[in-house]
Amino acid sequence: MKYIAIQEIEKIGDTVMKIMVHKRNIAWKAFVIGITFCLLFLPGYAFAQTPNTSTDPTPHRPAYLPNITDLVSVQVPHHYPLMNPIPPTTMNLDVSELLQQVDESLILGYLENLTSFGPRLSGTEACDQAAHYIYETFQDMGLQVRYHNYSDDTVSGRNVEATLPGSGSDNIFIICGHYDTVAAGPGADDDGSGVAAVLAAAEVMRNYEFYHTIRFVTFSGEEQGLIGSYHYAEDAYYNNDTIIAVLNADMIGFAPLPSDGTKGKIYENAASEWIVDYTQEISQIYWDYINIELIPQGETWGSDHYYFWQFGYDAVFYHEYNFNDYYHSADDTIEHMNLSYSARFTRLILATLAEMALQPRPVLEISSISGGLGITTQVRNVGEVNASNVHVTISVTGGLFKLLDVSMTNEIELLPPMDSLQSKAKLFWIGNIEIEVTAESSNADQATKHATGFLLGPFVLKLVIGP
Repeated sequence: MKYIAIQEIEKIGDTVMKIMVHKRNIAWKAFVIGITFCLLFLPGYAFAQTPNTSTDPTPHRPAYLPNITDLVSVQVPHHYPLMNPIPPTTMNLDVSELLQQVDESLILGYLENLTSFGPRLSGTEACDQAAHYIYETFQDMGLQVRYHNYSDDTVSGRNVEATLPGSGSDNIFIICGHYDTVAAGPGADDDGSGVAAVLAAAEVMRNYEFYHTIRFVTFSGEEQGLIGSYHYAEDAYYNNDTIIAVLNADMIGFAPLPSDGTKGKIYENAASEWIVDYTQEISQIYWDYINIELIPQGETWGSDHYYFWQFGYDAVFYHEYNFNDYYHSADDTIEHMNLSYSARFTRLILATLAEMALQPRPVLEISSISGGLGITTQVRNVGEVNASNVHVTISVTGGLFKLLDVSMTNEIELLPPMDSLQSKAKLFWIGNIEIEVTAESSNADQATKHATGFLLGPFVLKLVIGP
């Protein structure tokens, strides 16, 4: 009996061992299958998810730069211009006069002169000749003009800048395009059309007075990777230039079908959406002269607006609706352009620029901060026009155990010139406090003033206004 029992135990042990071996085999097979799946399928999945193509919504980009990763990386805080102009609600007579001076013959003259140099590849004699022509053209207009020279490992060159000083403001609005081309062709549309728009705008605007400063800028080095505009935007940033908006025109002259001639594209980042809204409203106000519906496209890195974004400025890129069939080729000629479309697109950008630069600005001044029963402040509009959507905020922190952290906002829809807005904050605590008063408007720079005091119940004592 004992022998039989031992045999039974051995049989059970063998069975358990077989089960364990079987499970180990199943686990090993599962492991092998898993590894095989990863080797065969996951790389394909990864490649499918990260194709070596750009998600850029437009094929427009520098000819000699394949990808955005080849551009210079810039990390600076955004420049927030609190003076975002508000479009007029009715047609401005002076601007309509400007638009009537822009016609096909004006655009054609500039295009013929630019393309006469042949391909204008940056670094070549033809490109230098084009720069000289643009410089002399600005100079003959009586504008302040200069070369903005730059040197880069890829190419050295110069941008050409003309300035029309504002009558009452150092804030800057820029219209720009690039005068260089690829080696293959004369670049009538890319970007003779944009440069012609810049020259046409300068020609008609020079005879008028604008409240804000206008710069007419043409870049080289665009096709090699936005090099000219990179150095220009970088210098503007380190010079603390107060650039409010940049209007970049690049390829605005190709419209082979009648339906193409009534539409245009505009590229913007989130901070620059206000320029899109502004331009769309201008298009409607001056529709009889423009007849172009703008369609927002989102972001793109492929033209000279890009580095203004990178250096924290608001900018947009205007572009034709139907992409040029002769892009970067010897056939990018005037004969393949639609001059009526180019002239009307130029009027759209010109009207946007002119209305922005015409507007005088309200100026908010925090004229007083006083204590007593709470905190009272006076904010005055010392500018020339109404301040819109004015918000005055009184913020108070500190007190015993640093527990006080309150703010009060007063707002008014319009604050006329020389009028004041009084705001009051009621408090109850004890201890030393810090006070910040901020006044802002949708069409004025922010004003801020600080003060300190001692809070005893509801009374603010020993109030001292900071610098």
